[in-house]
Amino acid sequence: MIAAYHAGYVVDASVAVKWFIHEGETHRDAALHLRGRHIEGHTRMMVPELFLLEVPNAIKAGRKGTEEELSEVLQTIVDLDLQVERHSEAILRKTNAVASAYKLTWYDAVYVALAEMSGFPCVTADEALLRKMKGHSIVVHLRDLAFQ
Repeated sequence: MIAAYHAGYVVDASVAVKWFIHEGETHRDAALHLRGRHIEGHTRMMVPELFLLEVPNAIKAGRKGTEEELSEVLQTIVDLDLQVERHSEAILRKTNAVASAYKLTWYDAVYVALAEMSGFPCVTADEALLRKMKGHSIVVHLRDLAFQ
């Protein structure tokens, strides 16, 4: 277990999807708790620009979300006031290095790159990403966060 006392977390889309899908989502309570800590000002959540496309797309693909539902998802994300990091040249270069070193897609690597650059852990529920990043302590599974 990792104590949730970091000033911030890089949160990937696999965690955020759990905020919106109620049925069949493992570790949903932990995802909601992390979001709650952000809302209460105890921690902040940082995401790359890609997140703004990935979350609604995952919901649309997985649940066949309607335009209205996806509009509500987008509004909720905006209302959360996440720290959205643009894909600067520095982040793109770091993403390239991470993707090459760990054989990741750029979609996954941008979260890891942002975590490495910010010094905040990258929280994910993506088992494939975790397998590829085994031994890299900056990427943690959502289930391993301990909130007290």
